[in-house]
Amino acid sequence: MYERPTSREVIAALRQIADIPRPAGDNEGDPINSEPVFAALSREHQARVERAEQLCRAYARDASGEPDRRALNTLSRHGFQAHLGPAQYDPDRLVGSVTSGEWDLVISDPRTDDDGD
Repeated sequence: MYERPTSREVIAALRQIADIPRPAGDNEGDPINSEPVFAALSREHQARVERAEQLCRAYARDASGEPDRRALNTLSRHGFQAHLGPAQYDPDRLVGSVTSGEWDLVISDPRTDDDGD
């Protein structure tokens, strides 16, 4: 059984991505785990991002897979703006992100093939 990460683990992982420099190129405003930004990061930085994404996705959801408001509020209280909720056109899909430093980290559910956007 998978154990849910602690708030300390998540906060530590988020702090480790806050200081990652933005790669050169036209990526201002793109999330750190977006394909073009992630591909331009060093392997060490990619590993940090993958860990933060994995921990945040697990932490932001309760045991039933729904948004965990207490967890999201905990992140916000520690300076990491966090939100997760149903997608506008697909209420079964959760969309959201966590902000760490200048970076947004997307914690949304993956898109399905029939998503129109």
